[in-house]
Amino acid sequence: MLALTTAAGIGLAIAGALITLAAIAGLALRQRTRETGPDIPDALKPGPSDAALETPLLIKLQGWSVVMLAFFVIWIPATWIFEPSTNLNQEDELKTLALDRGSHAAQLFSEANQLGVGCVRCHGPDLTGGIIQTGTTFAFPPNLTTVCGGASTGHAAIYSIDDIYQVISEGRNAMPSWSIRFEGALDDQQINDIVVYLVNLSSKNVPFKDNVCINADASAKALEHPGTNPRDP
Repeated sequence: MLALTTAAGIGLAIAGALITLAAIAGLALRQRTRETGPDIPDALKPGPSDAALETPLLIKLQGWSVVMLAFFVIWIPATWIFEPSTNLNQEDELKTLALDRGSHAAQLFSEANQLGVGCVRCHGPDLTGGIIQTGTTFAFPPNLTTVCGGASTGHAAIYSIDDIYQVISEGRNAMPSWSIRFEGALDDQQINDIVVYLVNLSSKNVPFKDNVCINADASAKALEHPGTNPRDP
């Protein structure tokens, strides 16, 4: 209920300012219309009657109750109506920020790119695959631009988006672990940003029907036939 759109928040702020100014103006005018009399201490002045004390206060409270009731009658339904679009806008904004951070994380660290983790160091300048030396042999890091294409013969299998998180976090084969939970260097937010970026990048090259990251049916099919590429007929 508290998630307001920017326009609604501005409207409420303006309405509150106008009400405050009106109240201040009313008090000022009331003070100016009072007749000046002898300067008698308040303690020596006769007290007002019960009717004078109760009636104006009761009317004032009833008036403010009507105003507040009318405000909430409008505000609560308006917030409920706009909340879905507000949440979608916030989700899109968070995804956009994650994609930006993930794209920087994939590149090498530099003074200009302090978010850089360096995925391109092993997976190639365009993340399309690379070759690295591991001891006396060589390893071939896979193509990350099609990582959501499922299991493929010749490199580590990916059957769902959870596998991407696991591989980055815990490592696999020649790839070391990157999560701080496994003595790596990245926290959960950094890993999530990289995964969001890789899924978005891979989804541009892998059809939805074969995309194990965003298509549950494709993921289930890949799990049924491990070690094969689900895009093969």
